[in-house]
Amino acid sequence: MKHYLAAAFNLSGPLPDESSEDLTEFFNQFVEKTQESKKEGEFAITNINADGNQLSFVIASVNSVPPHVALLRIRKQLAEAIGKKYRVGLRGFEFRKYTIETEIEQEPLKEFTLPLTKKIEFSKKEDKFYAKIEIDPEIPEDFVEKGTIERIVRRVNDKAAKQHYGAKKEHHEIVWSSGEKELFTDQNPTTLMQEANWIQRTNYRNQWILSPTITTLAEAMKQIMVDYIYKPLGYDQMMIPKLVDWSIWLRSEHAEGIYQGGFEPYFVVQPKEPTPEYFEEIADYITITKTIPTEKLAEKVTAPIGGLSYAQCPPFWAWLQGKTLAKSSLPIKIYDWSGPTYRYEAGSAYGFERVDELHRIETLFIGSPKQAKKAGTAVRDKMRIIFNEVLDLEVREAQVMPWWLQQSASEQKMDKETDLVGTIDYEAYMPYRGTREESEWLEIQNVSIIGTKYPKGFSVKAEGNVELWSGCCGGSFERFLTAFISQKGLDQKNWPEPFLKYIDKLPETIKFH
Repeated sequence: MKHYLAAAFNLSGPLPDESSEDLTEFFNQFVEKTQESKKEGEFAITNINADGNQLSFVIASVNSVPPHVALLRIRKQLAEAIGKKYRVGLRGFEFRKYTIETEIEQEPLKEFTLPLTKKIEFSKKEDKFYAKIEIDPEIPEDFVEKGTIERIVRRVNDKAAKQHYGAKKEHHEIVWSSGEKELFTDQNPTTLMQEANWIQRTNYRNQWILSPTITTLAEAMKQIMVDYIYKPLGYDQMMIPKLVDWSIWLRSEHAEGIYQGGFEPYFVVQPKEPTPEYFEEIADYITITKTIPTEKLAEKVTAPIGGLSYAQCPPFWAWLQGKTLAKSSLPIKIYDWSGPTYRYEAGSAYGFERVDELHRIETLFIGSPKQAKKAGTAVRDKMRIIFNEVLDLEVREAQVMPWWLQQSASEQKMDKETDLVGTIDYEAYMPYRGTREESEWLEIQNVSIIGTKYPKGFSVKAEGNVELWSGCCGGSFERFLTAFISQKGLDQKNWPEPFLKYIDKLPETIKFH
């Protein structure tokens, strides 16, 4: 990796002429010590010049200490040296030009830009691909201190590789199947439920009202989950917040995938002044015109503070953040269905299975690697029983690219002992979409073992330095019921007996004249 940095320190006053020899000696010693510590590579500081209230210089390195790292080290040592002898203070630094040439794994299919860079150029030399990155000289000092430049370099490589990943089919391997089931309809389940007045669209995109009838079925599904998974496996219910601030999504790394095909949040804003006086003009306008002045309203609210819960797992971790768990509390096993979650689905809404407001049940487990694998395997086995035997659904398990790797080009390997390190999706056959072989199956549930991602991201430890792993499983009742109606239809005589045991009586459908 090659670096070239032209930079300057800002001083509280000019340095005297006699400081020239001291500066030369200081920088020479720094170069000498750097080369000794690195053993390999090249490192040099040249063009040292004190002019007025600035001390400028050039740092060049090849496979050695990056210049911006060296600059941070020099800053402290130099401040002590010139402050003590010349009574001159050091007041920060500025970049004049900074270029980084680094090898990348794959040549990008098309060029791209990044924040805090002036330009990025790509080249090929002797069957190797390179990126030349010019850092924006206006980059804030604290960004340099906090590793932003290192992340820029990594991001260039990741984005180039992702273009190739995005061009190939996502990893998808069938690892289990229920086999073919008896099917009782080939009609669109959303249409069937709408015509029966079980569900109705609202005026808002991708949102539905669930009638007493469909709600009864959802409650039956919940009780099945309790009886087959949570009670026998020792899970406790929690109520997890549904408003998530940015700090949570930063730690969970969801924010890094914002609207990149893996994370589509609804944003939450706050009033700038929550007073009657501040909003009186808005209230008057609405009263007089019977319309909402959205542009004026936008001026009176803040930038997004976060968003509505995309999945219950990330906000759960705020409970454990920075804490050390007792061995006696492991494994932790909880579930949550205390409220809806929200995803701004791209494209047009085409059915009850693709909604912005969904009623999702989350299953979470935390423990040692052995405990996490055992918990994930147990949930998977129970899911097979529920879908295959209780609901009599035609489903299959697919090993897929985990959501937390969807922004990279790498692929997750399965653990052959448990077949469950990474993500397993449960997919249901939808007869109205076509043949089993050619049509798209509906993902209705996942089971994931995520490893150390969340414990590390939220600084959670365990007594006795036990390594912590976590896993989560999520599915929505909208998708469960869509899959069920798609295969079994609305007539209860075609529904499996184990499911009917959970329904005392379906409420009478509300009729309209």
